[in-house]
Amino acid sequence: MRFEPKLAWKYFRGRRNSLARFTSYVAVVGIAAGVASLIIAQSLARGFSDEMQDKILANTAHVSVFLNDSAEISDWREVIEKLKKSENVKEVSATTYESAVIVGTRATSYAVLRVIEGRGTRVEGQGSRDFLLPSLVPRPSSLVPIEISLGKELAEKTNLKIGDEAGIIMLENEFAPVTSKVFIREIFQTGLYEYDSTWIYISPEDFAHLKAQKNFTPTILSVSVKDIYAADETAGEIRLNLGDNFKIVDWQEANRPLFAALSLERRVALAIVSLIIFIAALNITTTLVLLAGERRFDIAILRTCGVQTKSLIFIFLLEGLLLGFTGIFFGVGLSLLGCFLGNYFKIIRLSAEVYSLNYIPFHPNLNNILLIILIAFLVCLAATVYPAVKVSRIKPLENLRRQ
Repeated sequence: MRFEPKLAWKYFRGRRNSLARFTSYVAVVGIAAGVASLIIAQSLARGFSDEMQDKILANTAHVSVFLNDSAEISDWREVIEKLKKSENVKEVSATTYESAVIVGTRATSYAVLRVIEGRGTRVEGQGSRDFLLPSLVPRPSSLVPIEISLGKELAEKTNLKIGDEAGIIMLENEFAPVTSKVFIREIFQTGLYEYDSTWIYISPEDFAHLKAQKNFTPTILSVSVKDIYAADETAGEIRLNLGDNFKIVDWQEANRPLFAALSLERRVALAIVSLIIFIAALNITTTLVLLAGERRFDIAILRTCGVQTKSLIFIFLLEGLLLGFTGIFFGVGLSLLGCFLGNYFKIIRLSAEVYSLNYIPFHPNLNNILLIILIAFLVCLAATVYPAVKVSRIKPLENLRRQ
């Protein structure tokens, strides 16, 4: 082994005066705090983004297909067969979103009816109770009860439980609001407040019955894909196959503002917290300058013995980097421990009404951690350059004469 690493390790472990010892401790603690804060901040931001993405993709279409005028797709079965020919398409379902008002036992709330196959089944012969709202025109077909699934937050707002009877008001036009009697079949929870507080699931048959139609005709075709990150390519392929009459929107395009904001937040956090590491690294510069003054005699002896300038620079660079790596090591360890404890105890709890999610997990990412380590290393390296170069300019005879 070359003598420079040995000497740098000896100096790193050696005793120092009180001021140099203090600045070295501050440097290590500061870098550790900066690295840990940066990793935790990035993990939290990624956790929020991943949770939002997972819940959005689990409850909405990867690719949505609808007519340009948002009208009903009369030949939807033929269109579905065309969509299934795409290699990345896994499943296609027909759906519709319809604004409505639900009247519960405690309150009335805005809602969105979402047609989903297998959600709710008409129960014949259960129209034992009349349900008419004042000043509203009842739909004749509302005598046959309909079952729906209700979002958890919406159920709490309207004080509705499984088996309860409620009213659905649909505004066909501004002059003729109509109401229908429904029964609560189940309460569901998606994890996103916007969905749980407004969505109502209903089967295609029940929706057609609610609208007094013979058969259900969708306005949207929801496409699930095998590779969600190739959804934009699949959307382009579908666009070519169906022509200009249809509008195709993939999940990335539909949620672009949200994910762009989350990505910007991660970048801003990276830049801001990096300043903490930079400020902490300045203590490495201070420490090395103090050590250079403390070891002037050793440096003079080394120069007298023929040690080259680049070797002296290398020794102090290594000593500064050892301080930096010590801080980086403890910072990474503390951050991973913090992320583990944060997930175990579910520390980050939020108001779902404001942030959509009531809990945010920490998702440490290896690539992000490596990037943060690289940034911290480069900052520490830059902090050691000035004192290392200053050491190389020390004149041996003058220092020996002062001893």
